[in-house]
Amino acid sequence: MLRRVLALPPRAVARKAAQRIGGAWTRAKARARDRRDGTFGAGIEGDLVPLVGVPPPLSLLEANRGWIDGMAALHLEGYVDMLGSGWTRVRHGMACRGVEGHRYDSGPAVEADAGGAWLEGRTDPANLPEAQRLWRLIEPPYVPVDWHLDFKSGHRWAEDVWHADIRFGHLPGVDVKVPWELARMHHLTTLGLCYGLDGGQGARAEACRRLFRNQLLDFAATNPPRFGVNWRCPMDAAIRAANQIVAWSLFRAFGASFDPAFEAALRDSLYRHGAHVFAHLEWDPEHRANHYLADICGLAFIAAALPRTADTDGWLAFAVKALVEESAFQFLPDGANFEASTCYHRLSAEMLVYTTALALGLSDGKRAAVRNFIPAEMGRRIAGAAAFVSGLRKPDGRMPQIGDNDSGRFLKIAPAVRRTTVAESLALYRSLDGYGTLPGDAVIWDEDSLDHRHLTAAAAGLTGPSVPDSLDSWLVGEFAGGARLFGRMTVAESAGGDLPPVPDRAARPIIGVPGAHQGLETLCWPDFGLYLFRSRRLYLLVRCGPVGQNGRGGHAHNDQLAIELNVDGEDWIADPGSYLYTADRHWRDAYRSVAAHAAPRGAGREPSRLDLGDFWLQDNANARCLSFGPTGFAGAHDAYGETVTRWVRVVEDAVEIVDAPAGDELWWHAEREAVRARLGPAVPFSPGYGLRFRED
Repeated sequence: MLRRVLALPPRAVARKAAQRIGGAWTRAKARARDRRDGTFGAGIEGDLVPLVGVPPPLSLLEANRGWIDGMAALHLEGYVDMLGSGWTRVRHGMACRGVEGHRYDSGPAVEADAGGAWLEGRTDPANLPEAQRLWRLIEPPYVPVDWHLDFKSGHRWAEDVWHADIRFGHLPGVDVKVPWELARMHHLTTLGLCYGLDGGQGARAEACRRLFRNQLLDFAATNPPRFGVNWRCPMDAAIRAANQIVAWSLFRAFGASFDPAFEAALRDSLYRHGAHVFAHLEWDPEHRANHYLADICGLAFIAAALPRTADTDGWLAFAVKALVEESAFQFLPDGANFEASTCYHRLSAEMLVYTTALALGLSDGKRAAVRNFIPAEMGRRIAGAAAFVSGLRKPDGRMPQIGDNDSGRFLKIAPAVRRTTVAESLALYRSLDGYGTLPGDAVIWDEDSLDHRHLTAAAAGLTGPSVPDSLDSWLVGEFAGGARLFGRMTVAESAGGDLPPVPDRAARPIIGVPGAHQGLETLCWPDFGLYLFRSRRLYLLVRCGPVGQNGRGGHAHNDQLAIELNVDGEDWIADPGSYLYTADRHWRDAYRSVAAHAAPRGAGREPSRLDLGDFWLQDNANARCLSFGPTGFAGAHDAYGETVTRWVRVVEDAVEIVDAPAGDELWWHAEREAVRARLGPAVPFSPGYGLRFRED
C-alpha cells in the first residue's frame, strides 16, 4: 500500500485520505442501521416485464441442441464449471481439492429443513424472519447451494458479515472470484433453453423450471441484501440481476408459469439489487472501467424489467445516459476497449451491445421514462468493437490473450464449448489435479474462453444481418425489437512514418517460414497498440501501445514489443494469459512479467514495476510505433532507462526480428522448436482463468 501511495501525486493522496475518513463514518452508520433494522425492507408493487417477447425458433434451438442437452443435464445434477474448477457440485460441507497446495476446511454439512430453522446462527438476526419465509417457498426436494464458498480452495465467508467488511486477497489460494462467478448465475439461461427445447413438457422441462425457481429463492434467502460476500462487489450484483432477468424472460417466453409468491420474491429481490448497485456505483473520475460499465448496464436491465416507479424511472434514465457517455470514454477510436486487454474487450463489448439493444427496444412507457436516445455514433462503436474481434482472431477463430483474462462474461446465452470427457480434461490441465467429482469417462462440456465469435454475432443483431444459428444474434435482435443501428468500421492497414533503417549487423535473427509473404495483409489498432501481419501461412502480432485505463494499467502486462506467432494455424509463440489473480501473488506476477512474453528483456529487470498492486501497472514505457505497413514494423519504448527499438519484417521465406540494443535471446536462425525454446513464455499456457496447461 505504501508503494502505491508514494506513486500518487500529493493532491490525490489528500483526496483519498479525506474520502477514507468520511467513508469510514458513513459506513459505521450504515452498518449499525442494517444490523438493527434488517436489509430486506419494503418491496415493490406491480408485474415484472419480460425482456423477451417471443421464444427463439425451434430450428435455432435444434442447431444448439448438443451443448444445451449436455450442459443442462450436468446443471440438473447440481454441477457447475467455472474459473478452472472442473464440473463440481457446490454443497455445504463439501471437500475441496485446494489451489496451488492451499486447502481449507469448508465447514460442516447442513441439514436444510423445510422450515428454515437451519438458517439460525448463520443469517443475521434482523434478517432471519424474512430469510426463513423465502426459504419456505422452496419446492422440495432440494439441496441448497453454498453461495458463500470458494469451492476450489475450501475457504468460506460468513453469511452475517456486512458487505463492506468482507475481506479478500489476504489468504493464500483463496479466490473471491469463485463465489462471485457462481452467484452471477450464468447457467440459468441454459435451463431456460432446455425447458424450451422440450416444449415446456415432460419431466426434464419441469425439473429445469423447478431448479431455476428454487435456486433464485435459495440465493435470496441465504444472501440478505448487503450481507455476505456476494454483495461485496456491485458489478457482480448487477450481472447477477441481468442474468436472472434474462433467464426468467426466456422461461416466460416459452410459456412457463410461476406462482405469485415466487414472482413477488423475484421482483423484490431485483429491486433490492437495483437499489444496492445505484447506491454503490463504482465510479472514478479517471480510472473507472468495466466495473462501472457493468453497474450501469445491470441497472438498465433491472429498471427495464421492474414496474415503473420514481426509482426505476430514475435508474433507467441514468443508465441509458451513462451508457452513451461510457461508450465514448471506454472505447477507443480504433474500436478496441481502453483496458489494454483483448478479453476485457469482450466483456465490455458484450455489455455495450446487449444494453444498447435493450435501450433501443424499450416499450413506449419505458422509453418515455428514459428521456434520452441512443445516438447514431453508437452503431459505429459497436461495429468497431466487433471489427476488432473479427480482424484480430487467429486462423482457428480464437483470440490472442493480450493483457488479463478472467474469463468474464455479461450474458452467456450460448457459451463457446467443446464436447470432451473428464479424463481428457485431466490430461490437458495441470490445475485440475485432484479433481474427481465425475468419473473419467463422463462426457462433459469445456468452455473455450478465447472463442469470441459470439460477440461478432451479437453485434450483427444490431448492425447487420443476424447470424442464423446464433442465439446471441437472436437475443440482441429480440431485445432491440427489430431496431437496427447503422455501423461500419474500417481497420487501418498502416501507421507511423517510413520504416527506420535496420542496424547493419552481420547476423540477423530469422524464423524460417517458407512462403511467409504470400498473400500478406497488414492490420493495426494503433489506439490499443496492436499490429498484425497476416498471410496464407502466417499470423504475426506485435504489441506496442499504452497500458490502458487512462494510464492505470489495471489489466495490462509487461508485454511491450512482444510478438505472437502462429504458423499454419499452430501457435509457435503465444501470450500465456493470466491463470490467477489475488489467489496466488506469485502466479499473478509471473504471468504479468516480461519473462512470460516474447518481448525485449533487460538483464532480469521488469520494464514496469509489479509491486504497486495486483491491478496497477505504471505507463512508464512510452511505447510507440515508429512505422507499420507491408514493409515491416518498428517500435520503441523507454522502460529500461534507455530506448529499446524492435524491427519486425516479413520476407519471402522468413520473419526477421532485430532489437537494439541487442538481446541475447533473439540472435538465432531457428525453426519451430527452437523458437519455442528461446522465445516461449516462462510459464505454462493458461487458456482461461484458473486453468493451466500441463508442462511438456
